[in-house]
Amino acid sequence: MTKIGKLLAVFVAVTSLAFAGFATATWFGGPDWVVMTQADYLAHYRFARGGAPDFIWTATRVTDGGQVASSKRLPEVLTKVMDEVTRNQQQQLQELSDREGLLKTRVETLEQAKASDEAALNTFETRLRERLAATRAQEADLSAKIIAATNEAQKLENVTAARRMDVLRLHQTVEELRADQFRLEAVRKQLESLLIQFEGDLARAQSREQTLDRQLQ
Repeated sequence: MTKIGKLLAVFVAVTSLAFAGFATATWFGGPDWVVMTQADYLAHYRFARGGAPDFIWTATRVTDGGQVASSKRLPEVLTKVMDEVTRNQQQQLQELSDREGLLKTRVETLEQAKASDEAALNTFETRLRERLAATRAQEADLSAKIIAATNEAQKLENVTAARRMDVLRLHQTVEELRADQFRLEAVRKQLESLLIQFEGDLARAQSREQTLDRQLQ
């Protein structure tokens, strides 16, 4: 039997013992019947006492309001209520016993499904671990390529910086050459001016020489 069935069996046994105690108390003593109506296992029943002249005790169900028993004597009413409680518990126990086979079959089916799911999950986990290992290998390879590319880029950056410095030096050299060219152009103009002046002086000297030659003749 399942744990629920066992618990209900224990509960029925306890209820039976309580009923036996109730019957013993009814036979040998005079317990407080009103207090007994407030027991936890009678929480689903309501007990009420009618007015004069009969003062009849009535027990009704809380769920549907149906009457269970009525009598001038409260012990008789309690006895009938206890009988119904016992019958209900036995009926529930029987229903659970009838369902036990179905529950066992369902549990077996669920266990088989669980075993199948666990096998599938293990396979899926293995595949995920393989993919993770492959991904990590790709990541390591990619990291190595990135480092190599970074080093190459650094080298290119160094070469670019060196070429930039060369360009700056060439630009400075060109500017210096332009300045020298400008100075040479100025010197050339000065020389041309001096040459013109010299040619004029030479022409005057030649003219003067011719004049002197004529005078000497």
